[in-house]
Amino acid sequence: MLGRFDRELQEIKEQVKDKRKWEDQLGRLQDEAEQQEVKLTMLRSMRNKEQRDVDRMESFSVPAILYSIIGRKLEKIDKEKQEAITAELKYQEACRAAEDMKKELAELQNQLLSVQNADQEYTEWMQRKERLIHDAQSPLSEELYALMDEEADLRANLKEYSEAFTAGAQARNALERALKSLGSAEGWSNWDMFGGGFLSTAIKHEKMDDAHGDIHEAQQALRQFQNELSDITDAALTDLENDQLLNFADYFFDNIVTDWMVHSKIQNSESQTRKILQQTNELLGKLDEEITELKQQRDTVVQKRAALIESGQ
Repeated sequence: MLGRFDRELQEIKEQVKDKRKWEDQLGRLQDEAEQQEVKLTMLRSMRNKEQRDVDRMESFSVPAILYSIIGRKLEKIDKEKQEAITAELKYQEACRAAEDMKKELAELQNQLLSVQNADQEYTEWMQRKERLIHDAQSPLSEELYALMDEEADLRANLKEYSEAFTAGAQARNALERALKSLGSAEGWSNWDMFGGGFLSTAIKHEKMDDAHGDIHEAQQALRQFQNELSDITDAALTDLENDQLLNFADYFFDNIVTDWMVHSKIQNSESQTRKILQQTNELLGKLDEEITELKQQRDTVVQKRAALIESGQ
């Protein structure tokens, strides 16, 4: 009977903790999604404006004719097209991030449904506990219950820390993939700048597309990692939401048509990604230490509880 009672306590404690955690995460994600929608509206407006500028320059308007006369129309159109491409790429990235957030919101809402009765179940469990403690025939005592409760808390905390560590490991793997893609893009950019020709230019841009996709995945993984960290510790990736990595599209796509600028941005992006990877590894090291300590505390409580039961007290 005591073993079943113990398992029920652990399950209910985990459900209550999950409920609190997912409610907090849902609130944070809803705020982020609202901010993302504001950004999306701004970028949509910017994209439309830049495209109108291109359309105006390519039409047979008086300004277009005047630019042609002084020999600057082509230069002006190239500049306008570059700005239009940049605005479109930023908008596409923002759309993708917004869609990711919508999926995460739906997942969190479904998870909360599975623990919606956790508080009520815990209240009922506590009432049963009180009856058992005062039942002369029950093996449960105040001291034994305190140890069971402490063990259940430790196991629930271990679960949260392990989930945070898993999220961090996924972020680390995504950052390593991004670094590999950026390194490949940088190699082809070097070759392209020194006369690599059409093929090297095409491959360079293909590698840049790969890098952008990997950076997007790293952004998502880092955001989820930070969300998990917020539930267990004050440790956080410093100003991650304002970091260039999390605004990679805005940072990377500016002046993307200019090859020398692209090369410089690839190098800067690679340096920034290494910095975030180092921070992530440091946080994983701290989490690993915390997990080890929690396991030691859990084992100590388990031994105390077993000794108490064996003594018959």
